[in-house]
Amino acid sequence: MPRAKSKHTDTIWVRIDSVIGLILENDRYLNSKRVKELCSIISEKFDVSKRTAERYIVEAKREISKLGKKDTKKAFKKAIHDREFLLQKAKGVKDDKGYYQIKPDFKLALEIVKDRDKLNGLYFDEIKQTGEITIRNVDLSKFTEFGLERLKRGDKIEEVLMDPKSVKQE
Repeated sequence: MPRAKSKHTDTIWVRIDSVIGLILENDRYLNSKRVKELCSIISEKFDVSKRTAERYIVEAKREISKLGKKDTKKAFKKAIHDREFLLQKAKGVKDDKGYYQIKPDFKLALEIVKDRDKLNGLYFDEIKQTGEITIRNVDLSKFTEFGLERLKRGDKIEEVLMDPKSVKQE
């Protein structure tokens, strides 16, 4: 019996490509909660078992993840190559006698090096911390009429909570 080079035949790849199309058309199918729904759609469409449909989904998600990785690696390599080219030009161009044909621009060279190193992940973006606290699931039954009016006007909830007239005393 002849051996196949790939574990999937052309027919299976066509089906997997169609599953990829379904997933990319509707982002919610990427959720793990929607796998059963997608599985039933695929099993009806191709008249296959649920287990086979699940295999198609796994393979489709694997292919989708490969798509993003290939493009980012290629873009990263191109960006680094461009930075290196610009850095060489910013350092200046000497002729065969050792004189500069193009004067070096050290400030530009420094900016290019910083940008290249940032692409390589050597710099971290500064995280700005604000003193804000978000309050969710606030029980509005604990507010007085005055407090509800203040919230309706658009006052900050922290200020309303701190006002003794706005909150019911228990």
